[in-house]
Amino acid sequence: MSRSIEEILSDVLIDEVRLSPPVIATAATTLEEAYGLLEQSRHGAVVVCEEDRVCGIFTERDVLYRTALEDLDPRTPLADLMTRDPFTLRLDARVSEAVTAMTHRGYRHVPLVSRSGSCVGLLASRDVLRFIGDHFPEAVLNLPPRLHQQILRPEGG
Repeated sequence: MSRSIEEILSDVLIDEVRLSPPVIATAATTLEEAYGLLEQSRHGAVVVCEEDRVCGIFTERDVLYRTALEDLDPRTPLADLMTRDPFTLRLDARVSEAVTAMTHRGYRHVPLVSRSGSCVGLLASRDVLRFIGDHFPEAVLNLPPRLHQQILRPEGG
């Protein structure tokens, strides 16, 4: 009997998901340097750490909502722009916990921490989508182009 996506996500630990290494900066990292990190890494977020502990996150959304319309000095430190004390999870949390936080709280990135609070990773929504696609390719590849679209007849012939 095949298991549902919900069942799999409730059983799988975050450390079983293929993650990209986190991009880490300090609170003193400048806006200009943060832009460079985002561009170079092609990630959507920078985890801000002090003494190896997560203290903030700076995301593409922060670029849009906090910097785009302001005339900010490129030397502005991330301490002035980051989201402080972001929601975090440990690697031994269930993927379903991350999905719940992402959907209900609107997060696209969740910093991952050790028991001591050290940054050990970053879970992005695309990591979860890749995981689902790897485990349920038929369900993902056969989705209609628009999620609420109903297919009334099969394509072809």
